[in-house]
Amino acid sequence: MKTLRTFTLVALGCCIAHLCPVLAGEEIKYPSPDGRFALRITQSKDDEYHPTVDLIEKESGKVFVTLHGASDTDLFDASESVLVWSANSKSVAYGFRASPPGARILSLGALVCFWNGSGFDKVFLPENLPHPDIKFPKGKDESVKPYGGGAKPLRWLKSGDLEMSSEDMMLSRDSGKSYTGVLQFTISFDAQHHPAVKKVGKTKTEVEE
Repeated sequence: MKTLRTFTLVALGCCIAHLCPVLAGEEIKYPSPDGRFALRITQSKDDEYHPTVDLIEKESGKVFVTLHGASDTDLFDASESVLVWSANSKSVAYGFRASPPGARILSLGALVCFWNGSGFDKVFLPENLPHPDIKFPKGKDESVKPYGGGAKPLRWLKSGDLEMSSEDMMLSRDSGKSYTGVLQFTISFDAQHHPAVKKVGKTKTEVEE
């Protein structure tokens, strides 16, 4: 019996050692103001660019919305994922980098979820969101290379509107300078949570050597 027990423990140890490389790492962050919900990133050690990103209930681990799934074919880096919560924890905006790891072109994305009493409903934002109008020196706008950009959530306003930032980056082939245009705008939602662009600010252009 002792020999069998020893063999069982050794076998179990070998099994655990064999499974360790594929066990998933888990990170929970961005809790809601009421502490009930959070973002959970589950990442396989053997496939770091196909993580699962869920909106969960912290205490139970119950998944309400899968924001990115491990079965998605596109490469995805979850390190830049963020949740922006409303003060009452009933509205949340998810911001993420949609471009694959190592890509030179940046692509930012966002979506919104609303609490319906028993779960969260996912709402996609309009495709044609406002984008910056970068100001180039006179005659310097013909030889520029796009470096990407996109929209990201900033904060929920007391009105229930979502304030967002849109960024666009360009590189001048002539001078080597990079131009980054930043534009803030707000999204409003009707009673059925249909989104609409409400207020658009002015582009601020930053120049770096």
